[in-house]
Amino acid sequence: MSGGGDGLGRIDVGSLLTIDVASELRKLSQAQLQGPWQIPAEFVRRALRHGAREVDVELGRHRARVSDDSRGVPAAALSWTATLLDPRCNNAERHQALTALEAAGELALLATAGLPPSQLLLRSRSRGVLHTLSWDGQRAALASGADPGPDRCEIELHAAGLERRACHDWLADATRFASASVRVDGKLVPIGFAHAFAHVELQPPLRGRLGIPTEGETAHAWLLEHGMVSGHVAIPEAPCFEAAVELGSDSHDGSAARLREALQPLVIPLVNQAMELLLRLAAQAAALPEPARARLARLLLQGARKQLRQPEVARARILRAIDGAGEKLVDLATLQTAAHRGDGETPSLLAIYPDQRADGFAIGDALVLVADETERSLVAELLSVRFRAPDARESRGRLSSLLLRARERVGEGLGQAAQRLRHPFMGRVLEDDTLHDEERNLLEQLRAHLHEDPQRSCDSISMCAGAGPIRRTRGVLLLPRRNPIVAASVRALASDPAWAYPACLALLVHHARAPERLRRAWLRGGASS
Repeated sequence: MSGGGDGLGRIDVGSLLTIDVASELRKLSQAQLQGPWQIPAEFVRRALRHGAREVDVELGRHRARVSDDSRGVPAAALSWTATLLDPRCNNAERHQALTALEAAGELALLATAGLPPSQLLLRSRSRGVLHTLSWDGQRAALASGADPGPDRCEIELHAAGLERRACHDWLADATRFASASVRVDGKLVPIGFAHAFAHVELQPPLRGRLGIPTEGETAHAWLLEHGMVSGHVAIPEAPCFEAAVELGSDSHDGSAARLREALQPLVIPLVNQAMELLLRLAAQAAALPEPARARLARLLLQGARKQLRQPEVARARILRAIDGAGEKLVDLATLQTAAHRGDGETPSLLAIYPDQRADGFAIGDALVLVADETERSLVAELLSVRFRAPDARESRGRLSSLLLRARERVGEGLGQAAQRLRHPFMGRVLEDDTLHDEERNLLEQLRAHLHEDPQRSCDSISMCAGAGPIRRTRGVLLLPRRNPIVAASVRALASDPAWAYPACLALLVHHARAPERLRRAWLRGGASS
């Protein structure tokens, strides 16, 4: 076909290359950024990477200005950026510029060129020389000249995609662990963990900070690349802690997926350092406020349950107890000794709740644990013990005691009345044949395990309507079907029979003890989750 050659001759190969370069630039920018509002944060990351100690960001309508005291942008990188911005440059030059910026790790400059911006002014002073790149939307210009003074870099960017609120929110999240002072619109960005009662520097091979939060149940790690948050992971097999782990390196692309991959071999050292911090805090438990002491005890017990540093946790004096000499902190080993003093009996511990008055019980020389539901559950699982209340103090003839008992009865009556008002159907027992199969399965399991305990405090278990608390009425333990703990137990047991042990701990607490065989099966890893 003679026309074939002529047709091929009319193809504008340069136009095809232009499309390829533009497409690749968009791909590089969009694959690594959530949106244009992330670009100011990337310039902050670049500043931290190049030694900045102070960074100021000003945000306006479709405008951002970032200034810092870093080593600035090399003249070659400015030239490559100008080539990408300027449509007068040929396609080969633009492709070479793109490749060079990508190889240099200049994500901020690549993303800026990919917007494209309506205006750009970049001034970089390094070693007494000022390099300037300006772009007015049509033409790029470069200039260099002597300018004595400290190193400094200033970028002012105008683009429709720079939404002020989105830029501000992203910066606030990304710079929360920055190694330099970062100001946004004149206000210093708060640095560090929001709610932690203890924090330390991570030890090698880890870089970053570690904190113990005042609330929460799951351990979290923020993945940093050159001081800026780039990703986040949960670490389920550990007591709750927070960590900001620096994983930045010039040897990889720094994407969230690559950072998560880089964290994998560091998870065990990270958990070990978290346990080490908790154990160090345990040595100061007596000086901690009660909420911090209770939080510390819970986290260490959770660590021991996950078989982390068990011998050291067993010796940590973190648990409140009281005896004839007064209140003190004791360790698990002491509680275990106290629980096994009665020969031939099921191991048990005397215990009261933190809101109960100790002078209302005959304490004597016996050791009495002061713990809430969560601590009791963890201690029971670790020591295979059950709890019972101390004998009430006999003081019938004293007027103050009579008044106290009367007040307690009135309080109990008011509490029961409030519960009936909040949950009017809580006492209506549901017949087994009206329940779902998963609910009947839970009841059958609990009933079978209940009758294995000769010291149970209830004779049967039924499910009732409502979402109120679990309670015992006339020897029957009532489980409201919409109670969150009951509903979660139904789902867990339906997914895996090995969850029978946690279900017993959660639902039979104070009323019966979970069988030892269930505990051994659970510790052997019988649960699939």
